[in-house]
Parts: sequence; structure tokens; C-alpha cells
Amino acid sequence: MLATAMCVQCNRKKLIIMEITIICIGLLYFFSHYLTILYQKTRIPDVLILIFVGILIGPVFHLASIDSLGMLGQVLTSVALIIILFEGGLNMELSSIGGSMRTASKLTVSFFFITAIIVGVLLHYMLHYSWLLSFITGFILGGTSSAVVLPMVRLLRMSDKPSTVLVLESALTDVLCIVFAISFLGSYSTGVVELGKIAGSLISSLVLASALGVGAAYVWLRLMNWIKTFPNTQFTTFAFMFIVYGMAEYFGFSGAITALAFGIVLGNYSKIHLPEKIKSKLPDGIITELERKLYSEIVFLLKIYFFVYLGMAIPFESSYFFIIAAALVGAIYLARLVSTRFLVRDTDITWEDKSVMSAMVPKGLAAAVLAGLPLQYGIPEGSEIQIIVYNVVFVSILTTSVLIPLIRTRFISRFYRVFFRPIPKLEKIAMIGKNNDATSGTESVVNQNDEV
Repeated sequence: MLATAMCVQCNRKKLIIMEITIICIGLLYFFSHYLTILYQKTRIPDVLILIFVGILIGPVFHLASIDSLGMLGQVLTSVALIIILFEGGLNMELSSIGGSMRTASKLTVSFFFITAIIVGVLLHYMLHYSWLLSFITGFILGGTSSAVVLPMVRLLRMSDKPSTVLVLESALTDVLCIVFAISFLGSYSTGVVELGKIAGSLISSLVLASALGVGAAYVWLRLMNWIKTFPNTQFTTFAFMFIVYGMAEYFGFSGAITALAFGIVLGNYSKIHLPEKIKSKLPDGIITELERKLYSEIVFLLKIYFFVYLGMAIPFESSYFFIIAAALVGAIYLARLVSTRFLVRDTDITWEDKSVMSAMVPKGLAAAVLAGLPLQYGIPEGSEIQIIVYNVVFVSILTTSVLIPLIRTRFISRFYRVFFRPIPKLEKIAMIGKNNDATSGTESVVNQNDEV
């Protein structure tokens, strides 16, 4: 009888915990809506507060842990990233992508390697890691987080070009991080750096992932007239996108690039010049305004989970590694400020948008996933690297969240306005480059006409 009573009491406690958890999930949703309103008044990003909520739930009060969520946590985190990228691509203008690609490519590649060099040099001299291991950690931390950048860009209501540059950078750097980190980890094990293999992996991951996303979008457009005949089809686009993302990852391509390309094509297919024979077979208004609002609501919901989960995952085991992470973040953000000044010379990007771009270097899911690889490869310093990376993720998101509202204050804005003031020689070079592009474009059109 005593054992039965104890068992009943134990089950009752579990039910109470589950009931409280469900209540907290509902309250968190309303709290997140309040944070959106709070941002409009105070410019404090909701991302920052949601991460602190996760820290309170996990490392501080130990109410829950990422271990208790198991594989479910990792799956939902990936789902959040896929949908955030897809919805971001859906709202991007094709004309804006074309005008932003040059700046995005230049900023992405340059700052990826700048970050890797900064992290590599600092870790080599601060922790006495080997050069190769230090640069591997730099490659892991070389990117920016799509899950952080896209929601913040939307809240800030930036102009089309700078916001597109940041979104493209966040997607492209995921590819660079994965390819370089995994390739150099293989080199660490074999002792041989195969640059040709790295270049091949990089090109195939980018080009084939984009082609898969575009091809899948075309197939889905052809299927939509048939799919719409079935009831309850609002989430079929998501379901198809999950299949495509999974295929991309399975074949070793970038699922993030595939999801972004898939969203861009679906959002802009009516503006793409296609032969009339093909266009007549495609549906009109594949993504309705109601569905766009629904997708936006889903992104909002998943964003809540993602950042709370991220807060729960941050380890606070050593103040020493936290200080090292803070030093790395400080150096990265200082380099970003200078890099933005000299790499982003577009005259149509305002100093306000350049200021935001200089602060938008948060690390996220890609870094957190790659952080565990050195340990899996049996590298002795693997556990230290994982702790450092997680702390860098937290400190970088914290830094971005603090800098963004500070940029809008009167005193700080004066500094950014002066720092990003036009340099006549650089602006002249930028204008000459634009004029040359325009001239070459005109000449190609004239040549085509002559041939005709």
C-alpha cells in the first residue's frame, strides 16, 4: 500500500510539472509579443531577453536542460533555421539581390577570413594551441547567424540593399564555416591540407545547393495546381521544403542555401522572365497574403523556442574561458567596424545602415553545431573549444543586442556618423566601378543587338 501511494504521489508530481510547463509555454508566447512592443519603445531586442530567459531556465535555476530534450531539441532548432531562411527568402526582392550580391560576396569572404585570422592568432598566443587548431576554431566562428540576423533586420526596418547584404552574408558564411572547419579537421587528422578538395567542396556546396533550391521551386510550382485541389494544403510548402533541405544535407550540400534559394524563387517567380510556354503552366499567386502572415507567425513562434533553447545550452563552467570569449568577441567587433568602413563603400547605403552592418556579427547555430566536432575527432582540447565557442555565441549575441539600440542614441550616433562619413577618394573609386559595370552592361546589350 505504501509503495502504491508513493507511486501515485510521484505520478502526480510529474503531472503538476507538465501542467506548469504547458502554462509557461503559453505565458512565454504572450511575453514575446510584449517584448516586440518593448523593442519599439526601448530598442532592446527581444532576442537578448529570450536568451536570458533560457539562461534562467537552464544554467541558473536548472528547471530544464537541453539533455532532457534530446534529439527533439536539435530537430526543432534545425526546423527553426530552415523556416526562418525560407521566409526570409520569400520576402526578398530579386532586384535587391542582384544589386547586393557584389557587396555581400566581398564582405562575406573578406570578413570570414579576417575573423578566422583574429581568432587563430589570439587562441595561439593566449591558450598556446597549435596554429592549425587555432585556425580551425576561427573557421568555426567565422560566420554570422541567420536565425539572429533575419529577425533583427526585420525589426530594424533597414533599407533593401543593406538588409539583403546581411541576409546573404549569414547564409553564405554557414557554407564557408562548414566546409573549412570540416576540411581542416580532416587535415588535422591526416596532416595534409588538400586545397583542391576544399575548393571543390565549397563550389559544389554553393552552386549545387542553389541549383537544387531553384529546381525544387520550379517542380513545386508545377505541382501546385494539383496540390491545391486537396484540402488543408497551407503547410504543404513547408513539408516539401523539409524534404528538399534534407536531400541537400544528405548529399553534402548546404541546406541553408537551398532553403533560401527555394524561398527566393517562390517569392519572385512572377517577376522572372520565362518563356510563355513555361509560364502558362505555373500557378498565379502561389503564396497568398494570408499564407505569408501565417508563415510570419510560425517564424515568430519558432524564434521564441530557438533563443530560449540557445540560452539553455550556454555553459558557465569557467570564468576564464568566458573572459577569453569576451576578448575574441571584442577583437572581432572592432575588426568588423573597420572592415565595414572600407569594404562597404556603396554610396546608396546610409551611415545608419552601415552602423548596423558593423554591429551585426552574432554567432549562432552553425558555430554551436560545429563546436562539438573537435571533441568528436578526439582532439584533447576539444571540450575547451566547445565551451569557448558557446560562450562566444552568447557574448556576440549580447554585444549585437546592446550595440543596436546604442547606435540610435545621440552620443554614440555622432561617432558612427563621423566614422562612416564619405572618403572622397574611396567614393570616387566606388562610383568609377559602378560606371564601368553599367558601361560594360550597355556594351554587351549593344553587341547583342548588332549580332541580331
